[in-house]
Amino acid sequence: MTAGFSLLLSLSMRIDPVSSSCRCDPLLGVVERFLTASGLSATAFGVLAMRDPRFVHELRVGREVRRATRLRVVAWMRAAGAGDAGTGEDPPDSAWGA
Repeated sequence: MTAGFSLLLSLSMRIDPVSSSCRCDPLLGVVERFLTASGLSATAFGVLAMRDPRFVHELRVGREVRRATRLRVVAWMRAAGAGDAGTGEDPPDSAWGA
């Protein structure tokens, strides 16, 4: 076994693609449903709700969201009129980070 191969193998064993991809924030599901219901792109949502075009993309890859940010996003979605996926329901408590 070559040194390069063993280094690659040891690195790949440290990165578990299954567990690293499952770090879903409950807010992500709420935002994804909002995007579907509203027809907004992820970039447009980020710009309008957070002034951050990468917000949703980073959330999808595991960005940790502070409570203040979570409250701001949920408040923006409510003000935008679609509620939770246009059903008129409030986002679940888990989206608030309570």
